[in-house]
Amino acid sequence: MHYAVVSGRPAPALALLAGLAGYVLASLLPLASLARWLLPLAASALALALPDAGERMFDLPPILIPIALCWLFGRTLAKGRTPLISRFAEIEQNGTLTAELARYTRRLTWIWTVFFIALAAISAWLAVSGDRVAWSWFTNFASYLLVGGLFLGEFVYRRIRYRRYRHDSPVKLASRIRLADLLRRY
Repeated sequence: MHYAVVSGRPAPALALLAGLAGYVLASLLPLASLARWLLPLAASALALALPDAGERMFDLPPILIPIALCWLFGRTLAKGRTPLISRFAEIEQNGTLTAELARYTRRLTWIWTVFFIALAAISAWLAVSGDRVAWSWFTNFASYLLVGGLFLGEFVYRRIRYRRYRHDSPVKLASRIRLADLLRRY
């Protein structure tokens, strides 16, 4: 399958995206200072060396977006930080979490972090497998169903398991998070 490339030379864009992915990966891993600088450069060089860089550029968004989301969730699990979903729950519970909810939201942040790693890994595996139909089906349909299923399943589970706590609708909670300017702190 061939894709139209507007610029005619997609390799520089691919190298830039690979460098960005390398930077995100380097920030997730406990690497020495020098390795943090070398990993993005190595990723960019590898992208430039790919023989079919133009076609591979289309494989990157379904891999890089889950990696970025993994980074967003995962970095809040570091010692001394409040897990991202715990912050959401603090807003929903008007500022405080019980120990029970704090444990649950920490585990849930881990679940989303691992989930995004799995989405990126499956997308990458399908991209290199050469089965473009399976890759397209997964990245354009199944991955969205999986995200929605995890979100909806967790919402239903939480409403049943933790029924004695306050539960905003997803739309109301999103509005409260936006007003709290929570994401700007990350």
